[in-house]
Amino acid sequence: MIVQDVPVEVRIDPTALYEAAVADRLAGRNEEAIEKLDRVLQARPGDVDARLNRGLALLALNRPIEAESDFRTVLDASPDYVDARIGLARAAQRRGNREQARFEAGWALAAAPDRPDVQALRQALGLPAEWRVDFDVSRSRLGAGLPDWSEARLGAVRRINDRWSFGAVAEWTERFGQDDVFLEGRLDHQIGASGVYVAMGAAVNADYRPEASMRAGADVPLPGGVSATLDVSTARYASGTVQSLQPGLAAELVRGRLRLAARWINVWDETDQRRDGYAVSIQWAATDRVRLRLDTADAPETSEGVTVDVSAVSLGAEVDLTDQTSLRFGALKEDRGAYDREAISLGLGWRFW
Repeated sequence: MIVQDVPVEVRIDPTALYEAAVADRLAGRNEEAIEKLDRVLQARPGDVDARLNRGLALLALNRPIEAESDFRTVLDASPDYVDARIGLARAAQRRGNREQARFEAGWALAAAPDRPDVQALRQALGLPAEWRVDFDVSRSRLGAGLPDWSEARLGAVRRINDRWSFGAVAEWTERFGQDDVFLEGRLDHQIGASGVYVAMGAAVNADYRPEASMRAGADVPLPGGVSATLDVSTARYASGTVQSLQPGLAAELVRGRLRLAARWINVWDETDQRRDGYAVSIQWAATDRVRLRLDTADAPETSEGVTVDVSAVSLGAEVDLTDQTSLRFGALKEDRGAYDREAISLGLGWRFW
């Protein structure tokens, strides 16, 4: 009697092989795990659990592009598989694409908000809470014997789902003995790893703030951890209409801890004269709870209905006191041509899930 050769994949129980592969992966033997999982997938090509574990093993070996392919295959077959969505977020984070990582993590958060690994991913990527409320106050001292300025701001943002969020802000300002209250609403929408927003606002009985304004913008990721930004606005003052166009670039470095951003600021002022300038921002996450910021700008700014060239530098810090609360400090110095301005600010933020 002649016994024909039987393929190994048939002679070995795929379930036992899968369990052995998972044990290898959990023990850190990722190469061995991948070899076993490849054999499981030859016998059972549609096994999403085997495909998921293969992706996790590849990720552990720092092969995020290959891992991402496995996670996407899993999601094609099982769109609600949260572990695959978490894997995609981790793979994007490993590749330095923080925006994509945040997008994928948002899907996982919407599907399983109470899972510890999802919450850990939220914290690692700095995902926004369902609610965020901020209160800030500032006091400015002006040169040339001019009276001080004061400002208070209350803002709230509601994250509707993984794609939409809505915010509103109320600002009270006192300048040169006059008070203004400015109100604005803003809608943000996530499209893949890109984001767009539109905002509309108006001042109540405007003295020097815009009688009406509209802003819109977009943030589009590019290869290499860089994103292109664009902001446009139009505002109607008692003295005329002011419009602006601000293209820019931003880059996240050091695994998302360092963010560099620059904008080219173009303004068509109340006399329809074009002016331009720039703004540069550096943000550094010194620790998981401490963030530092340095901003500098030399650009036109409309204040009291008149556009002037302003050079400014500011320093700021934000410290997370708890997982839900943060404290902000800021200091600013401006040269506004006719006078200088120095300001200090203090803010509190609350996050709710």
